[in-house]
Amino acid sequence: MALFMTEFPVSRSFDGGDAPVFIFVDHASNAVPPAYDDLGLPADILATHIGWDIGAGALGLALAKRMQAKALFCQFSRLLIDPNRPLDKPDLVPSEADRIPIPGNQDMQAAERHHRIESFHQPYHEQLELALDQICRDHQDPLIVSVHSFTPRLLGDAQMRPWHVGLLWREDEDSAQKLMQRLREDAGYTVGDNQPYDARVFNYSVDRHVGPRGLRHVTLEVRQDLVSNEADVDRVAGKLGPALTSLLAK
Repeated sequence: MALFMTEFPVSRSFDGGDAPVFIFVDHASNAVPPAYDDLGLPADILATHIGWDIGAGALGLALAKRMQAKALFCQFSRLLIDPNRPLDKPDLVPSEADRIPIPGNQDMQAAERHHRIESFHQPYHEQLELALDQICRDHQDPLIVSVHSFTPRLLGDAQMRPWHVGLLWREDEDSAQKLMQRLREDAGYTVGDNQPYDARVFNYSVDRHVGPRGLRHVTLEVRQDLVSNEADVDRVAGKLGPALTSLLAK
């Protein structure tokens, strides 16, 4: 694929207020710059969970509004290049996702891979770093919330994933355990403890930017069928918002 210069926005910020909370969503969008022709995928495939975290961006925005917090949303599909992967991971630019081949990522040349890193991955992380710098200047002990969503069932799996919400953690177990207890008791959710993914193994954006700062943080994984429309997003935000706010109490 030919290299090209792009004015494509790598992120979008939202200023919901001055709460000591910062929210970011790595997989908020399934957008692909026009020159990439949707990576050769039909629009209906790009709109599935392989292209983005369905509902995560809308949920992150709803939480930022409710909590009067600032937020940052990645604006390119993880199929173009995954912002939640380190540069040495084979699936940084995935050749397939959930068993579906990605035509525009086949037989990629090193120059194109480098171009995507320089044009999308690196600028996003620079903007995330700057946003975290600002929240740390504004507040002594902010809470950082990373929002993701997960498909109820991977292709070929016989069973549905049982969790409504997963809490992923490594360094800040205290915040995660408090939030898990609150969601189980008050929201009635089945909550995964480092499920469906284990942040003790991998959570790149948090590991790169948040953990080294020693900030309080949680990574949310919400099942996508719970946030598939505006009404459902508002309902889930109404349960998650108070639970997250409770973590701010000293």
